[in-house]
Amino acid sequence: MAKILITLQVYWQSQVIIIHKRGIAMKKNAFLNKAAASIALISLFALAMGLGGCGTSEPATGITLTEEQQNLRENLFQEVDAKLETLQNLNASVLSPRNYEAGRDHYKQAEQHLIRGRDVDRIESELQRAMQAFNRAEETADLAQVTFRSAIEARNDALEAKAPVFSSNNWMQADAQFRTAAVSLEDGNVNRARGQAETAEDMFRAVELEAIKANYLDDARETLSIAAEEQAQGTAPRTFAKAKEEIENVEQMLAEDRYDTEEAGRLAELAAYRASYTRYLHREITRMRSENATFEDLFLEVEKPLIRIAETMDVDVRFDSGIDAPAETIIGEIETTLADKEARLESAQQQIQNLRMENESQAGRIREQQSEIAMLRSQIDEKGDLAGMLEVQRKRDEAIQNVRNLIPPNDGDVFLDGDNILIRLHGLTFPVGQSTIEPKFFDLLRRVQDAIRLFPEGRIAIEGHTDSRGSLELNQRLSEERADAVAQYIRANIGSDITMRSIGFGPERPVASNDTEVGRARNRRIDVVITPGWAD
Repeated sequence: MAKILITLQVYWQSQVIIIHKRGIAMKKNAFLNKAAASIALISLFALAMGLGGCGTSEPATGITLTEEQQNLRENLFQEVDAKLETLQNLNASVLSPRNYEAGRDHYKQAEQHLIRGRDVDRIESELQRAMQAFNRAEETADLAQVTFRSAIEARNDALEAKAPVFSSNNWMQADAQFRTAAVSLEDGNVNRARGQAETAEDMFRAVELEAIKANYLDDARETLSIAAEEQAQGTAPRTFAKAKEEIENVEQMLAEDRYDTEEAGRLAELAAYRASYTRYLHREITRMRSENATFEDLFLEVEKPLIRIAETMDVDVRFDSGIDAPAETIIGEIETTLADKEARLESAQQQIQNLRMENESQAGRIREQQSEIAMLRSQIDEKGDLAGMLEVQRKRDEAIQNVRNLIPPNDGDVFLDGDNILIRLHGLTFPVGQSTIEPKFFDLLRRVQDAIRLFPEGRIAIEGHTDSRGSLELNQRLSEERADAVAQYIRANIGSDITMRSIGFGPERPVASNDTEVGRARNRRIDVVITPGWAD
């Protein structure tokens, strides 16, 4: 619990720093109180979900152990602590909450037995139950990464927009709906879980938009609200109305494209400025009225800043024809100064350009010498010895046979493509227009993982292909999503640092005619391309 509260405190302090760096000056304590309440709600929610603590070599309770207890803990808890770290990387507390919480309960019970000096058998029994629950959590989390892919992306986007801070209540409702979907997946109700996750995805997208709007517009709204309380719309009605209009424009812009934040941020800052300017006008007009100031007083006040600027630049200005002529005189003096600086800068840039050209000439001569050296080395090395070439050929023949032993012909074709080994998974299919991997194909993907493990130093490319029916844009996106889904599933289960990428080609690389159903079925495929380390 303490770790959660400290983390949230640090997070909120960082947000205050960011706010000050953006030049936002809070006019009231209302915003800070609202944000503090949001943090409190998030703290309670995190505690209710059991998100505190992590796998460590120290007890979660913070109690100091004796040296004997510490040694015993390091021996007994090591495997479970490693599993906890894996689950944190998988975000299992969110993707498989009940299994994760059950494991945490047994884990904490084991800690209590250790602290109270209970028998080792009792500690090991609780740790065994914790490991069983954690294993279930890991399996469900791996499945959720594929089944809830879109909902997870929406959740991450909402977090990126700081939805727990800017829209805490709606965030908690969306996350509760996501938890419901995760529990359904734990119960084995995949279809129900998918539908519930779709609802959560819509809720996350809505709360993301709310948070983005709040992030950009809270300062402008707060300032304009204060201006309204001060009755500024009566003393500066046009500026007040303009600020209100600009806020509404930003809201509309974000509703149409929430990710066009550069332009929205610029306009939001302009709206905040306009709201602040409204308050300034209100204060000045109110002051002048209270002092019975005249129009002459107003003109004299306006002239003062121009007089100070002119004196600094040693320029003589007169106001008998208005303020435009003095302004033009000052602008002319500034332009003359800038022109002189630009001329000096251009001269310096030309000198730099001359030096660069000289350096490039010297670099060219160095490259020519390096090329001559490389040619001499290649003549000495030639193309390598014959024994090495034969060894590569032997490894290639052996590797292709090992992969064929893992992938039956009815599930996929295995053949050489240059130095690459290509597994064409015609036994892996997807629902129409979707990228969801169905559980019946998990065994096939496990065998693909075993094939990939044969090449620990290799590079893997997961390629998605479609037939030519439908729009090119839709087919391209679908091929990318399917390839990415397979890559994510393999990466989540393979347990090694294999270099892997996914790419979609849409209908661009057919292997059969798209004029027949049989040909189109062959073109809808996933290709796994393995580049062995020895091929390099």
